[in-house]
Amino acid sequence: MKPMNQSAGEALAIELPSISRRKLLMGAASAAAAAIAPDAHGAVAIQALGISADRTENPELISAYDKFCDACAEMKEAQDALEWLADEWRHQWPLAPEELLLGANAQDGRYTMPAERDIIGRYVVRDTSGLTKRLAPKFRRENRKTCFVIRTADEERELLKRWKRSAPTGRTEKALARNRACRIKAITECELRIQLADHYEAETARLRQVSGADAARLRVKDADILLQKAADEVSKCQACTVAGLAMKADALTVTAGALMKITKSDESPLGQIARFIESVAEVAGRASA
Repeated sequence: MKPMNQSAGEALAIELPSISRRKLLMGAASAAAAAIAPDAHGAVAIQALGISADRTENPELISAYDKFCDACAEMKEAQDALEWLADEWRHQWPLAPEELLLGANAQDGRYTMPAERDIIGRYVVRDTSGLTKRLAPKFRRENRKTCFVIRTADEERELLKRWKRSAPTGRTEKALARNRACRIKAITECELRIQLADHYEAETARLRQVSGADAARLRVKDADILLQKAADEVSKCQACTVAGLAMKADALTVTAGALMKITKSDESPLGQIARFIESVAEVAGRASA
């Protein structure tokens, strides 16, 4: 699961355990273990782990998994509320003025500077067809939509200070005059960008406050922390049945889903672990269908 502090708290979709699977794993773990018991070859491996189909499940694991499912439900509710808020305020959210736009394709995470984002912190990927002053026709054809890095008022104020401290030079009177004119133009443009950035930042801050966006994002962040903690508790409990293994796999596939997608094709031990966890989770999913 992607931490919520990344990408300024973007809302993330997670695959949560279904209600039917929860009933299967929570209602009668020992019966479920028998229902999804492995074949003769699989039984040898399961027994090697100290797991038997005729044992009852560890009560601590059942309790921890119950809390984990509750944390998943809270996470889903928090995400849904955040998505609803984004949709509700989408048409009132302003685009940054063109004068404040810098590098393109910021949605790739290639820059350290702030990118343009919406009211809940997601990248704003805008249409490039109208940006004729700053983008070449070839770029607009090849990149129909993109996200930009944006200038901030504080950065522009620092730039303005540097321009005002600078002393134009030139080897000739003509060169000196040209550099002086360049400095005056840069200062004028910088002062304009400061005004635009101040207005844009004030308006976006106002909308976040009146919409409750910051509180909604904080709820998602808190839900993510709770979910990670609940999954960690599940991981610390010993499983006594195959159903117990499925509970542990459920928790891991939710919180480490992104990592598993990356590593499951690896030939390394990490890839083997990812494929094993995915297999256990799939068995539980089929059994609950």
